[in-house]
Amino acid sequence: MKLIMRADDLGFSEAVSLGILKAVKDGVITSVGLMPNMESAQFGYELIKDCDIALGQHTNICVGKPLSDPRLIPSLVQANGEFCSSKEIRAREKDTINIQECEIEIEAQLLRFQEITGRNPDYFEGHAVFSKNFFIALENVAKRHGLFFCNPALDKEWEKQNGIVGLPFFKADEQGLYNPQQYMEENLHYIEENACCVAIFHPGYLDHYILTHSSFTHVRAMECDFLCSEWLKKWLAQHQIELVDFRNYQDIAL
Repeated sequence: MKLIMRADDLGFSEAVSLGILKAVKDGVITSVGLMPNMESAQFGYELIKDCDIALGQHTNICVGKPLSDPRLIPSLVQANGEFCSSKEIRAREKDTINIQECEIEIEAQLLRFQEITGRNPDYFEGHAVFSKNFFIALENVAKRHGLFFCNPALDKEWEKQNGIVGLPFFKADEQGLYNPQQYMEENLHYIEENACCVAIFHPGYLDHYILTHSSFTHVRAMECDFLCSEWLKKWLAQHQIELVDFRNYQDIAL
């Protein structure tokens, strides 16, 4: 049984990035997604650049400012040139994201990822926007550059082709929290029944930016503690679950 422990949102803010570092060094995270357009992206990368993890591009089209000219991507931005929020995008009756415009921004974020890290991402996926057009654009750019496009939990065909099954997303309570021990126990059968699974988390500490720009707040600090907990480490050992990362599956995907 193999499990990829993925942490999203590196670079979202300095505090989030510090929490992710904690979850890597003292916890069980094996793969980390960097948001190239965010102001703290360089800061986040510097924190984890020497860690033995898979580093992916967590492409972001719903927080902050785009890296491409806003005039070239009108379906992605507000009048002030910043991205439309994920909440606003999810409220639309139709998927109005333009694939070609989306590819322009994805390419710009890939270039920034390369500028920051000096290399290509180990895997390639998207942040918070569940749009078919967004996924098509991501896959198109990934194919163009020979990158490992990832879409577990949302695309059953992708899971079948790549041999990686995404654990279901957690169900939050009224405070936006959940019981992570219960979550792992309830989803153990997925890990036992499949060759490889991926669990997606958003560990992080909190600062003013994240408190004002994300619906994920206290859950980040809770997950950070959980991912470093002795309970989780013992649970993984008890069930003989081997931790791997997306680099183990690049050859299969490409």
